[in-house]
Amino acid sequence: MVLSTLTFAQIKKDPIRLTGVVMDADNGKEVPFVSIQVSGTQYGTSSDNSGYFSIFINPGDTLNFTSIGYKDAAFVMPFKLGTKTYSLVQLLIKETRLLEEVVVFPWPTLENFERAFLDVDVQEVGMDQVVSEVKRDMNDAVNDSREYEYYYDQMRYQRLYELHGKIPPNNFLNPARWSNFINDVKQGKFKKED
Repeated sequence: MVLSTLTFAQIKKDPIRLTGVVMDADNGKEVPFVSIQVSGTQYGTSSDNSGYFSIFINPGDTLNFTSIGYKDAAFVMPFKLGTKTYSLVQLLIKETRLLEEVVVFPWPTLENFERAFLDVDVQEVGMDQVVSEVKRDMNDAVNDSREYEYYYDQMRYQRLYELHGKIPPNNFLNPARWSNFINDVKQGKFKKED
């Protein structure tokens, strides 16, 4: 019994620190978040976002590398090493799968789609209608920009207050602002256009 214990102690080696990086075999870029597991055990790790990993394994252990979109790879740790550390660059080959073409229609069949497409009545649009639509779109854009301008002014005032602790001036009692307001009212800038 003592002899078997001594023999087992001679065969057992100290674990080796294996560090490395997992890379794409095609373009040489790092492959992040690869699952790395010691074969036959629940022990393992994963590569970080730059493909780097570090793990302690025994000589003779097999590491399995798996990642979505890549073929599985394996690495067997050598028995005879002169050091306690080992570096590895593990290359993974992309797994290509060709899928059949899928055509999606909003109608049950191609014939229904063609019938619905051909039954559409094309309406002729006059130039007056086009001009009125363009004017309407431009007025909407101007009104939207005024609303956004007010919103961003309020945000800017809030940010200035946060940074400097000063409240922005209130122009309610500013005579120049009142003069501009009265001139705008006289010119009809606040009238709604139909």
